[in-house]
Amino acid sequence: MEDTVLFRWSKFVSDEEVEALENRLIGAGIIYSVERLARRKSLRVSSYSPEKKEMDDLQSSFGGGVTRILPDDWQPGADDEPGRVIRIRDQLIVMESADEAVWRQLQEENPEKIVLSFPPQLAFGTGGHPTTANCLRLLVDHIKTLPKSAPWSLLDLGCGTGIFAIAAAKLGGENIVAIELDSLAVNCARENAERHGVADQITFIEGDAIAYVKQAPEQFTVVAANLFSDLLLESMPHFPAVMKQTDHALILSGFLTTQAKEVVESSRKH
Repeated sequence: MEDTVLFRWSKFVSDEEVEALENRLIGAGIIYSVERLARRKSLRVSSYSPEKKEMDDLQSSFGGGVTRILPDDWQPGADDEPGRVIRIRDQLIVMESADEAVWRQLQEENPEKIVLSFPPQLAFGTGGHPTTANCLRLLVDHIKTLPKSAPWSLLDLGCGTGIFAIAAAKLGGENIVAIELDSLAVNCARENAERHGVADQITFIEGDAIAYVKQAPEQFTVVAANLFSDLLLESMPHFPAVMKQTDHALILSGFLTTQAKEVVESSRKH
């Protein structure tokens, strides 16, 4: 990847203010992240782009500030520390390093496990985020309940780096479709699939995940949707049509604690 300067728009808000800001950002179609920094009570809401004007426009609309981030501050390099290693049940190990030597070493030390390498990238999903890690745990748990001889398939809505689809391919999924609206993330996911040797097992689609679900072109054993709550609620009536009649699972994430009740009630209704 060529060195790229990124610009970050960010704004600090309280726990009480964050939901209102998130709703405004979602309504404007802005991709963002929320994090709590050490020794700070407030939350930092951020968005990134190589185009400064885009971040300046966010500042004009939502307040906050814009920071220039140099490549050395975000691009993983050959001399980076190995980073975190996340163990998912007794099946997967996810490392947050781009170091091929570290990857090979972990594979040699854990021959009975699948080792995935997902360093920080310009797309969501390294395995270290609790949302991603818990979705992977749920996938592993569900696969264990399936008949051993039965093929299973997966639909990944909002695939980000492709980590979920790639893990599914490594775990034996036979028909895997991963959809992502962000072209940068789709390219990143395809590259990750190639690095892991499963590019021919996954169909990546750059497009609207919700539109795909509404068309219901085929059915899957597992449907995973790591999306904002409004997208989950819009999709909920259509999920049954894309899920196989038996042995199926719907794995949902991406919504706020304050939105959990509405998401759960909608899933039960449909």
